[in-house]
Amino acid sequence: MTKYKFIQTQSGFFRFLDEIEDVTWIAYDTEFISEGRYQPELCLVQVATEKGNYLLDPLSINNLNPFWERLCEENTTSIAHACRSELEFCHRAIGRFPARIFDVQLAAAFVGFEYPLNFKMLTHGTIGVDIEKTETRTDWSRRPLLTGQLNYALNDVVYLKQIADYLTEKLESSGRVRWFLEETREYCTQLKDSFTEEHWRKLLRSKHYSRDELAVIRELWNWRHDKALAKNIAPGRVLRDDLLLEIAKHQTADPQRIANIRGVRGLPESYLVRELSEAIDYALSLPNAEKPKQPFQATFPQYSLATQILNVLVGQFCKNHNVSSRIVATAADIRYAIAAYRGDVHGAGPSKLLQGWRAEFLGEYFINFLEGRCVIQLTKDLESHPFRIVKLDDNGNKEETDNS
Repeated sequence: MTKYKFIQTQSGFFRFLDEIEDVTWIAYDTEFISEGRYQPELCLVQVATEKGNYLLDPLSINNLNPFWERLCEENTTSIAHACRSELEFCHRAIGRFPARIFDVQLAAAFVGFEYPLNFKMLTHGTIGVDIEKTETRTDWSRRPLLTGQLNYALNDVVYLKQIADYLTEKLESSGRVRWFLEETREYCTQLKDSFTEEHWRKLLRSKHYSRDELAVIRELWNWRHDKALAKNIAPGRVLRDDLLLEIAKHQTADPQRIANIRGVRGLPESYLVRELSEAIDYALSLPNAEKPKQPFQATFPQYSLATQILNVLVGQFCKNHNVSSRIVATAADIRYAIAAYRGDVHGAGPSKLLQGWRAEFLGEYFINFLEGRCVIQLTKDLESHPFRIVKLDDNGNKEETDNS
């Protein structure tokens, strides 16, 4: 059984911080409850370092911010698996991310593992250790936590450094450390953007709305956000998405007319109608320059058949070169790349397939297919490697074959 310290007091927490003051790496994971909540409720933090293993109880410790600050120090590598939730907790607490992040799930995608890959399979596939995943339905907010639950939670961090070392060696031997670091930076940038973006626009989907409607939708979303955040409940419990859009469509601040909209009549408190009216009135009274602009939507042919074919070819190329196709390109990325290459996308940015590490890895191959300089040939191994890629010279003769 792995030794650990379960820290449930503020004084114990300060002693923990003193113990890890000089460590060079911190492996960590979190357990939380998100069901029915607007923001996940952090219930447990698991930590492994060269000094020992620890379990932190956020429900007993008043302020975990010093731990997040320690995690973000320049000389410390933070190690996690599928670290989105962990980074969100860190950013919510102190407004920044660790300086040196090693996500073992992302690293594994560059050396032949599928992406995403659960921790049990990754642990077995890298270091040959089989861990139990028996507490997946645990209510981590309940106290006291049982010994079996604590040991289960600890398993999520005690092997992370060993896995990271294994993957680092693989990345270095394949020359892909730079690719991994570039993708990590891009992932963090996108995640930070997701914290500050206008989330209300996700309600719009593909429907066209006027600027007045957009102003109302934004104001109602902000009103709902404040209500849900104050009680940490799911936004739909305050006002459903479809009802929010339906109210905005009517563009009226008249409380009686709002109350007569189907669904509003069933709201539990009548004062909500007054607050809805005030929010709508504010939105509609804004100067036009302050109302949201209609979003730019790049439109271009779908290239359905070409996208399907190239999606298969890209997938096979990635498999041949031991990179998970899931981090290289989605079907939407490929469709966009075709349109960008043909000049069918106006006013939008370049394709990510032809930038950064993806261009280095895939760019020439992708362009060769678009320009007819590559063809495919079936092989005898139709299960694992059903075809090979043949490059043609300027005269249409076979130049080389990708048999990797």
